[in-house]
Amino acid sequence: MIELSDELLSPDLLQQIKNLQVEVDEFRETSMDKIAVEKLREHFRTHHIFHSSGIEGNRLTLQETSIVLKEGIDISGKPLKDSLEVKNLGIAFDFLYKIVKDDVEITEHHLKQIHSLIIGNEESLNPGNYREIGVIISGSEHRPPEPFEVPIKMRELFDWIHENAAENPLIVGAIAHHEMVKIHPFKDGNGRTARLLLNLILLKNGFPICNIRRDERPDYYNALSLADEGEYEPIIEVVTKNCTTLFAEYVRIKDESNRLKDWAKRIGTKDTQQRLAKSKAEFELWLNKVNQIKLEFKQVVSVIDQNVESFYVSFYEYPLITFEKYQQLKETGMAPNTNFFSVRFHNNDTNKILSTLMFRFFRSGNKYPKTSNVIPLELNYFDEKSKEFNFIGYSEYSKHILLRAFYVADNGEIIIRYAHSNEENPNWEKDHNDLKLANVVQSFFENVFASILGVE
Repeated sequence: MIELSDELLSPDLLQQIKNLQVEVDEFRETSMDKIAVEKLREHFRTHHIFHSSGIEGNRLTLQETSIVLKEGIDISGKPLKDSLEVKNLGIAFDFLYKIVKDDVEITEHHLKQIHSLIIGNEESLNPGNYREIGVIISGSEHRPPEPFEVPIKMRELFDWIHENAAENPLIVGAIAHHEMVKIHPFKDGNGRTARLLLNLILLKNGFPICNIRRDERPDYYNALSLADEGEYEPIIEVVTKNCTTLFAEYVRIKDESNRLKDWAKRIGTKDTQQRLAKSKAEFELWLNKVNQIKLEFKQVVSVIDQNVESFYVSFYEYPLITFEKYQQLKETGMAPNTNFFSVRFHNNDTNKILSTLMFRFFRSGNKYPKTSNVIPLELNYFDEKSKEFNFIGYSEYSKHILLRAFYVADNGEIIIRYAHSNEENPNWEKDHNDLKLANVVQSFFENVFASILGVE
């Protein structure tokens, strides 16, 4: 089994996983309306079953899937097998929450129980038992192990899951899910069972489920094939992306619930509503301005990528900043997971990552007045030793890359902050409001190519 390390993933994906971990930990420290939680759970249950069964060829629509799960009836005009699959998946999905509630270690016995619930009474498929025949996976070059090897491989898989119980569940769940699919331990139902194993690992660690959509089937299968060859990042990225998407729904519902409570307390107070409307208008203006900065960088990356042969540059966007985070940034200068975008430089011949630079929103009290409402977009670099992003001013490149930050002034102007080294004050920084954004970005890339890549 694979040994987990930070080198397994790119800096951007590693940062996104860390971001979600922080968000989930913070979310779990706060309460959420029980009715909203139940509604979300039912919503995700229906969507997971619709998509998971659909990946395997089930033809029921989302509405039909919901009817089968809520009413327990079969859909006329559709194969009985499709309705039965949905019912069985519903029972198996609910079983996950029982395991989580019991707070016990995940075992092979649990997996066999899940498989048995998914397969139901189809005795020919030997529910809850490992296969005793050899199999070939259609459309895949991978050949699953022989039947006598399956119990050994599955024991090794669960030993690995237990050994890595303290690691991030997104990574552990994604790899465990792939390894089970690769072993193909059952005669049928391996994909559905593997996706529930993934979600059991996530739920047990307080994460939302991962709902891989049926329209993502080609990318999902391609990611599994790449993992067969030892390239795990694509399948981990699929899991991270989908888990992040569902977590955003939890946050949205929680925010709506909190706003509803606040509204109930302030009902009839027009002044508060007007201030909120004004703040949202300011947020939209601010977001428009910082997006201009991001788009300028994105455009330059695209042009460089088309014209430079020895190196190539990739651009990565993090999830958008919400109104709630904007308010927190204005008030305190910092908030969790406020990365905006990053630029990664690669060697075209070796595909080696030479450097990763990232812009994030952060206001240091040492560089900006504590009473300031400025939200700086600060330049960071990825430190290979610490595996963390740090302020560019602390790096060996700080004398060459002089750009430090952008921010939007109260009048809507984009201000550029540069470092200006001199003998009296080597870390002196100055703000400029008279520089053209396009020229600043081009100058930044010239600095990077000269100081980091050695290209004059």
